[in-house]
Amino acid sequence: MQPATELYLVTGATGQIGRRVVHQLRHQGQRVRAWVRLGSHYQDLADAGAELYFGDITQREDIWTAMTGVNYVISTHNHPQQILQIHLKSNLHLIEVAHKFGVECFTYISGLGVDQYARNAPLLEAKLAIENELLNRTLNYVILRPPLLNHYLLPWLRQLQKTGSLILTGDGHLRHAWISLDDLAHITVKATQNPAFRRQIFPVGGLPLSRWEVIHLYQKLTQSQPMIIPVPLPILDGVRWGLQWLQQEEDLGTLKTLFSHEFICGESDIKQLENQLDIQLEPLEQFLRRYLGLN
Repeated sequence: MQPATELYLVTGATGQIGRRVVHQLRHQGQRVRAWVRLGSHYQDLADAGAELYFGDITQREDIWTAMTGVNYVISTHNHPQQILQIHLKSNLHLIEVAHKFGVECFTYISGLGVDQYARNAPLLEAKLAIENELLNRTLNYVILRPPLLNHYLLPWLRQLQKTGSLILTGDGHLRHAWISLDDLAHITVKATQNPAFRRQIFPVGGLPLSRWEVIHLYQKLTQSQPMIIPVPLPILDGVRWGLQWLQQEEDLGTLKTLFSHEFICGESDIKQLENQLDIQLEPLEQFLRRYLGLN
């Protein structure tokens, strides 16, 4: 096998998606520059052979240095408390510098519904602005739109496993297109590497399930009866202390939006994605068994 010559820059490399992307690229033998934070858990990335890059994602000079020699950028970083500075501005700077460096493709993890529900939801608004910046440049891009609540699925269920209880905010019967994080990373890598995906936006998700259906699945897998406390959406502000699976400074406007609407993919979109990338999405039950250590 010829040694890899192309270089991938992965931001948010210690996050749930970025970490998996780095490992999948290294499994392919690709060269990876993993943007990590001091104090984060990154030893597994170094052990996998990734080049660690320590920098401030909000600083242009750090972005310029990180972009040297890069062929592909995969932007997965996120920060729920500092949406303007860490998410929006840093991605706009990344796009600008990637364009000037002439990278082959910029892949951005956006979210389902950003084109419908951005109003009063700062994170969705920021993601839509980043999408528009990519659309308005000649830079090749791939935009993936997974369900945004997907990011909280494992912390939510781990907390449920740990405490035996959960506060369920909003309408738990609304459906979301939950997807295995490993599948999302796999899709991200394959779409980045496939020229046929360039300059397109793809909804990414599995078969839709409500949060109540996920809880029932958890009950089935664990043979347990956790205590579920439904809380109406209008009093979300008053129960911030009780949101066990969210950071307390979380953007409430975005959360209210995510709890108030369905975020799903059409079945035809799912099948088209599987066919185009020659993959089979992992059932949610199998993913939960693996990551929650359930037998």
